[in-house]
Amino acid sequence: MNVIIVDRKDAQISLKSELLQIDSQKIPLHLIDTLLIVGDQKLQAADLTKLSSNSTHVVLFSSDFTKSAHITTTSSKNAQLKLAQYQACTTKTLPIAKTILSRKITAHAGQLQRHEISLQTHEILCRLDRAKTLDELLGIEGSFSRHYFTHYFSLFPKVLHKGRRTKRPPLDPLNALLSWFYTLIYHLIGVRLIGFGFEPSLGFLHRPFRSHMALASDILELYRADINQFVYEIFSQKIVTHQDFSKKSGVYLRYEGRKKLWQHFREFSASLEPRIDATITEIRGML
Repeated sequence: MNVIIVDRKDAQISLKSELLQIDSQKIPLHLIDTLLIVGDQKLQAADLTKLSSNSTHVVLFSSDFTKSAHITTTSSKNAQLKLAQYQACTTKTLPIAKTILSRKITAHAGQLQRHEISLQTHEILCRLDRAKTLDELLGIEGSFSRHYFTHYFSLFPKVLHKGRRTKRPPLDPLNALLSWFYTLIYHLIGVRLIGFGFEPSLGFLHRPFRSHMALASDILELYRADINQFVYEIFSQKIVTHQDFSKKSGVYLRYEGRKKLWQHFREFSASLEPRIDATITEIRGML
């Protein structure tokens, strides 16, 4: 997953022949899987068309990350896979959702175990196995997540958090960074799903709603523990501190803080790519 990130207020982006030019830097198009653009940078319609025909996904974010859009190839792809996915959403929702949640719970317990915090998961996994409805599964997952985050937040100094998970808006630096990285990986999973030929709006654990990519959220659940550990390392190494965040209607990472993190994020997302692709392939086999 070769992700090129443009997050400079005055960046000049254009396509010349088979090269993407960002200011004076030139990158061959065949080396770019995903182009992630933040803010008000402009691309010509012809350039966007060429990126699409090259199967380069473009993910656009507003400067405050409250709005996003994808530009992908417009050609229909893998109709048989989509049909199998539609059918599985009516016949296999519960077993696939159970698989996702059991792996999520195991991964989260493993992440805390790295910090010598032990979570007992046998009983909750048994409850998952006995669950008869999706709502019952979601209730079990919600209870586990609250318990998990109580321990997770204990790994950080108090200046970074208020002791609980908050979002829309996040109320402290720790929640802000968690939400930011969750959002980024969610979108990268989404474009990978499109590349494989899936319909990303149809999931098994998450329900379809407006523009939400439910299947991307399903797969994200399997990598939240990795993101949580990554956030722990970012703060423990003081790559960013609480001073890199600003408080408005919520708490958000400043532009200067983002600049410190992009290279780390590119390396992290690249490390997840083989596993994400393997998960997508596995889900295809479940349909």
